[in-house]
Amino acid sequence: MEFVDSVMTDIRRSLTKRLMERTQEATIVARFAKNAINAVGYAIFDIKNLDLQAVQRLPAVYPGSKSEVARPVPLGGSKELHVSDLPPVEPLVFNNLQAQSGSSVFRHHSSAFVGSEIYEHLDRVRMDNEYETCIVQGDRVALKCLGVTKIDKGICAFGQGSSNWYHWIAEYLPTVLLSQHLPSAYAGYPLLVPEAALTVPSFKDTLDLCRGGRDVVPMKEAQLYEIAELLYLPPQVSGPFNVRAGYWPEPKDYTQNIDLMHELRNLILNALGVQRTGDEPKKVFLARPPGTRSYNQDEIITAAKQRGFEPVRLEKLSFKEQVQLMHNADFVVGPTGAAFTNTLFMHAHSKSLIWALQEYSGSCFFSNLAHVCGSEMTYCFLNSGTPISDSFEAFRASYHLPVDTFCHHIDTLLDEEREE
Repeated sequence: MEFVDSVMTDIRRSLTKRLMERTQEATIVARFAKNAINAVGYAIFDIKNLDLQAVQRLPAVYPGSKSEVARPVPLGGSKELHVSDLPPVEPLVFNNLQAQSGSSVFRHHSSAFVGSEIYEHLDRVRMDNEYETCIVQGDRVALKCLGVTKIDKGICAFGQGSSNWYHWIAEYLPTVLLSQHLPSAYAGYPLLVPEAALTVPSFKDTLDLCRGGRDVVPMKEAQLYEIAELLYLPPQVSGPFNVRAGYWPEPKDYTQNIDLMHELRNLILNALGVQRTGDEPKKVFLARPPGTRSYNQDEIITAAKQRGFEPVRLEKLSFKEQVQLMHNADFVVGPTGAAFTNTLFMHAHSKSLIWALQEYSGSCFFSNLAHVCGSEMTYCFLNSGTPISDSFEAFRASYHLPVDTFCHHIDTLLDEEREE
C-alpha cells in the first residue's frame, strides 16, 4: 500500500510540474492548468521575500555585525575568508502565517514567503524537503494542500533542516539564544521548535542551555500550522539545505554572524563547565555507523590507528561528553557528516582533516565552524564512485578514499604539527 501511495504521489508531482509550465500563459489553457493543479491537491502561490514585508518591526535585539564565511581549504591551500556587513537584528511580527516545522516556506493567502537567504538564491537553492513538496516555476510555487492546526503565538525556531544536527546547532540555536533579548512584552511567547528538539536528548540539551527558561511548543514536521502571531528573527547563520541539479554550494550561499557564533560557543562551554584536560584521546577518528555515504572506513581506521588515532562514535555519547571530547582533542579526522558539527567546540590550536566529495569544495558548513573556534581544518576532496547530479544524490553516494591519499594528507599535517 505504501508503494502505491508513493507512486501516486510521484505522479501527482510530475503532473503538477508540467501544469505549472502552462499557468503563466494568458489563455484558457492557463485557467485549465490552475484548476487541474487544484484537483490533484496543490495550490499556486507567488514567492515573495519574507524580510521585505510591511509588518511590525521590533527594536533591534542584536547590533550590526560581520558575516565571516570560510571556504574549505585543501591540503597546501590558503584560507579564503568572505566578509560582509550584517544589519542589526530586528524581529518581525506576522499574523496568520502557515508553516511546517521542517520548511522555511510561510504561506499567507496567495503568497509564499521565504527569507532573503533563500529568495536571493532562488536560481540555485531548493525550497523543498522531505515533508514540503515545492514545485517552483519562475517566481511561483505549487504547494500541497494540507489540513491546518492552530497555534496562538510563538517565536520561529524552526525551518528547513531544523531537525538536522548541523542546521539545528549552527542556524536555529542562535535564534533561540537571541529570543532571550526580546522585549518583556513577549516573555510569554513560546519557542516553536521541531519535535526533535524535545525528543532527541542532544537536541534537548542544547535547547535547554539556550532558551533561558522560555516555554517551548513542539511542531510535527508533516503537519501544517497556522500561527496567529509569529515572531520571526532574520537568520544570522544560513547555508543551503539542498541546491538545484547542476549547482553546488559556494561561499556566496552562506552567512555567518561571527560575533553571535562566538557567544553561542562560549555560552555552551561555560554552561557545561567544559575545560581542557590531559585526558586521552588527543587524536580522534570520527567513525560513522553503516548507512548512507559508505566508504572503505575499516581500511582508513587501520591506517589512522597506526598513527595514534582512536575511533569514536559521537552519537553514542551524551552532548556534554561530545563537547568535552572535541574540546580536549588536538587532532580530529573523519568523513564529512553531522559529527563535525562539534568542531564548534574544538580549542583554538587544534587541527582536523575532513574528506568530502569534490562537488562540495565550496560547501562552508564545517569550515565556518572551524573558523569560529580558531581550529585549522584541512579538506581532502574525492570523486564519487557513481555519477551524481544534485545534492540529494550526493547525500546517498558511496565513495572510496585511497589509503595512500589518506596517509599522505594525515602524515603531512602531523609533520607540520611536529615542526611547530
